[in-house]
Amino acid sequence: MSIAAILMGVFLIGAGVAAYLGRWRRWAFARPVFSYAIGFGVLYMGVGMVIFGVLTMVGDAVPLGVERVAAVVVFALIAIMLLSLFWFPSFLTPRWFRTERTAQRGARGTKGAPPSA
Repeated sequence: MSIAAILMGVFLIGAGVAAYLGRWRRWAFARPVFSYAIGFGVLYMGVGMVIFGVLTMVGDAVPLGVERVAAVVVFALIAIMLLSLFWFPSFLTPRWFRTERTAQRGARGTKGAPPSA
């Protein structure tokens, strides 16, 4: 299980990095929009899965305090991923995403507007 979690985490990290770099944009503006920023959220989920997998592999070799701190970090990363389904802070999004989102909102807002005189 732990090796599978690490491998899946590495895959998700790759997808998240591709999303942040703008290499993977298809999800960002697909219609209908099912989520706000799930492409960015998979990065955080991947890091959490890798940490979880490593913790389960090493087992009792890690001091209890380190395990607890790592568990809090994993839960925080999962919370960030879940947050990305509905809302995502703009400071966590890359510039290309903010620029395209602003342009998309501007284009949507001017569709039904009368021409200016």
